[in-house]
Amino acid sequence: MLEALIVSSLEKVGLGKEPTPFRGSMEAFRGETVSFQIAFRGGDTEGGQKAAVNWEVRKETDPGTGRSPESGEDKTAPYATGGERNPEGVRVPGLPETPEVRIRRVLPVMCRRSCNPEETDDDYLFKDARTAPDLLREPEGDTVPLTQEWQSLWVDVCPREKQEPGRYVIAFCLAEEGGSAAECRAEVRVIGGELPPLPILHTEWFHCDGIVDYYGVEAFSGEFWRIFRNFVRVYVKRGGNMMYVPVLTPPLDTEVGLERTTIQLVRVERKGREYRFDFADLERFLEICQSEGIGHFEICHLFTQWGATAAPKVAAWENGECRRIFGWDTSSDDPEYLGFLGALIPAVKEFLDRRGILKDTYFHISDEPNLTSVQYKTAQGAVRELLKGCTIIEAVSDYEYYGKGLVDIPVCATNHIEPFLEKRPPVLWSYYCCAQAVDVPNRFISMPSWRNRIYGVLLYWLKMDGFLHWGFNFYNSILSRKKINPYESVDADGGFPAGDPFLVYPGEGGVPEESIRIMVQDEAVNDYRALYALEGFIGREKVMELIRQEAGMELSFRQYPKGEEFLLRLRSRVNGLLREKI
Repeated sequence: MLEALIVSSLEKVGLGKEPTPFRGSMEAFRGETVSFQIAFRGGDTEGGQKAAVNWEVRKETDPGTGRSPESGEDKTAPYATGGERNPEGVRVPGLPETPEVRIRRVLPVMCRRSCNPEETDDDYLFKDARTAPDLLREPEGDTVPLTQEWQSLWVDVCPREKQEPGRYVIAFCLAEEGGSAAECRAEVRVIGGELPPLPILHTEWFHCDGIVDYYGVEAFSGEFWRIFRNFVRVYVKRGGNMMYVPVLTPPLDTEVGLERTTIQLVRVERKGREYRFDFADLERFLEICQSEGIGHFEICHLFTQWGATAAPKVAAWENGECRRIFGWDTSSDDPEYLGFLGALIPAVKEFLDRRGILKDTYFHISDEPNLTSVQYKTAQGAVRELLKGCTIIEAVSDYEYYGKGLVDIPVCATNHIEPFLEKRPPVLWSYYCCAQAVDVPNRFISMPSWRNRIYGVLLYWLKMDGFLHWGFNFYNSILSRKKINPYESVDADGGFPAGDPFLVYPGEGGVPEESIRIMVQDEAVNDYRALYALEGFIGREKVMELIRQEAGMELSFRQYPKGEEFLLRLRSRVNGLLREKI
């Protein structure tokens, strides 16, 4: 017997629990994606059965007048069934009057390291090694295989740019070949307006070597740029508005003495102690990012991670040969490397200034520096004058870094941020990664999705100026000891909790495949945008009071309502107030 029902986007189906039917309302602004799932099961014990997936979309009308309840215009109830797919794989309905609908399978991935064994709390779905739902993939031939276990389809509904407001009903039918069928329906209300752009900065560190290594393409070749654009397009679509720029090969997550694949946008030529720079690849990189909607940039770290002990890998052409000239064997206070930076930094600044983006560009020195590191202070002193007039941004967990003036914009881990909130810097960012595993939000596959989505509300509540994560597409093992296939390892070869290293999978043809986690994070971003939009009408204090009423408490990164009910209820109230204002 085939079964199907609508469930929330915040539920992870297939972990042994019966899915909960979704009873709430769904609303979306023009251009906003609202997501939900179809949980289904069926088939006999022999297996091999498939079900065809079909849907129809219609706009609700007043049955007595034939008019749209929202607009009052005469409107029949047109249906649109899925038609051809566009280049992004989105199945475009046949009638422009209806929102775009996209359906993908939710596939399980193997989580060998589901969490940090000694650092967990009660809000995990599981803590052992197992498969769990995460990967989103287009169904093959509009059919899905059936099993006796619950699985799900991920449904995205996105109102078009000029979508008519109103209620749209989407009727789904799953029909087993030569057998039973199951039907379910969802209602999405389109609000006649658009949410404002995200007013804070959001960066997910983009690892270009992931593209080079997985797809086997040459860095900065024509094929590289094609794939890069595909990834950037998804990055922007899901809320990224700032890009990590590998002017040099980033010295991130690399074991001492090892090298990551060379990704160096600036071509360096050395003759004696003089350097010449070619910015053609950097220019192409920036052009693609800007054309896809990126407005801010962060220049990669100028020294190695965790203390600035050494120089990053730098390749240069010399006497017709390209070779590494700096790296782990180069101390960060090496006069020759500092001389190189003395030539490179002014040239990069001049190039960015000519393009008109220097004011929107930030610089890194060393990720999570060690406060006792003399070399970090030396590195700071060596380049700060070169970076005069620019902004230095750094991931730090100790307020003393900011107190000593070593960083202009601190990016603090959510589990160490209290001192920063108490002594509030003018600009404050937050981040989380593999170590933020107890109490605070995160997006591990082993965590419930509400723990991912709550981050948007908390960013607004705490008035963060930006948020950062280290892994949009990190396809290496821990410390980059080897390259990995992300479809086989979602935990950096057992180095980090599953889901921490990347948000997207490297799909066929150079088109990334998304995850549950990136879609839920997109919902978190849109929650922030909706709260910000409401603030424009009623003021921040009234928005804060609304959140306080729905939460029944004061919020922090460690204290917030658990479960999906608060998030859905709050967003519904915000949408209702915005409908009255638009």
